[in-house]
Amino acid sequence: MTGRSRVDQLCASDVLRGCGVAPGAYVHVPFCSQICPFCPYNKVPARADLARRYFTGLDAEMAWYADALPRAGFDAFTSLYIGGGTPTLYPTDLARIVRSLPVTGERAVEVLPTHATPTGLDRLRDAGITAVSIGAQSFHDEVLRRLQRPHTAAHSLEAVKAAVGRFACVDVDLIVDVAWDGDPATAGAFADDLQRCFDLGVDQVSTYPLMRFGYTPFGTARHNHRHEHRVLRQAAAAAAEAGYRRTSVWTFSRPGAPAYTSITRRRFVGMGAGSASFTGQDFYVNHFGLDAYDDDVCAGRLPVARWLHLGAPAGAAYDAFWQAYAGSVFGHRLGPRAFDVYHDLERWVTYHLIEPLWAEMLAEHTDPGWAVPEQARRSLVWAAAAAACERPRAA
Repeated sequence: MTGRSRVDQLCASDVLRGCGVAPGAYVHVPFCSQICPFCPYNKVPARADLARRYFTGLDAEMAWYADALPRAGFDAFTSLYIGGGTPTLYPTDLARIVRSLPVTGERAVEVLPTHATPTGLDRLRDAGITAVSIGAQSFHDEVLRRLQRPHTAAHSLEAVKAAVGRFACVDVDLIVDVAWDGDPATAGAFADDLQRCFDLGVDQVSTYPLMRFGYTPFGTARHNHRHEHRVLRQAAAAAAEAGYRRTSVWTFSRPGAPAYTSITRRRFVGMGAGSASFTGQDFYVNHFGLDAYDDDVCAGRLPVARWLHLGAPAGAAYDAFWQAYAGSVFGHRLGPRAFDVYHDLERWVTYHLIEPLWAEMLAEHTDPGWAVPEQARRSLVWAAAAAACERPRAA
């Protein structure tokens, strides 16, 4: 615990000391050249003037945490994950992020397929990136059109081919929406995409079910849980046949390959607009709005907008929840049925806790454009949790 009781009193060393052990680092870059309507994460259309101002503030926030590491008793972060948004829009700034934060383990970044050219990937590797996640989502043009992705199936294929062998870990993201299985235009696409990844020799495949947040243009939808369970079990069987092992609820890895994930660190510190930190008993959420983020940093304050003090019991439950994502609880490996249960639980947590929180935070944008926060799901669970756990922002 920090001994402080208000958000505006927090400093970087407070957050780091609260972790107890060296944390991982997450850095958010919220700019996209094209807004994908299914994506619920904090993002804005890319503009050069906004980006210049944003990276100036981000540099300051990263410096506060880097300088505070020794005071908290740590030499470095255990890992670095850079997400977005589309962080590879800004390779020079990416390289500076890597240089700014001392890290003992992997340094990973999300990569748009059209940016994953041999030259672009070499530039990332030369900057110190050791792992990449290629946001392919599919190798089928019809699926990509429905997702309104800014690339083609050919881009996905060429990106993966170029990345394999260049980094310690190459992950490929695939999106699963079983509702499309009944459509002749997309039936069997996911199974084919998965096999394509195995054939290409990627280190890891992340098979994310399409989450339909109410505030996005995709809107809400009912989920066929049994069908989803069946599809994921079939994916696990295909992975085993290809020599891959299930390393989390939604990921399959080549034996011996290092894991690639942004969310199963026991402790993590988020930097940038829309990032979050978890210290074991406290959960901090940075401002989503770029103006609010910049205002706090310019005033010399951590850009934390929300502080939820979970306490020891709730903090342990949160910790166990994300460790279960990685396939084990208290040292016990999850079986197929337990994976099914966790899949359903994770979706429930997403819709009842994460979606309402993010909708509130997205309201910081004067005109988010792609998001309509008031159309998000309403949740009494989130309202109760916020009332019980949230610390005041100021006196």
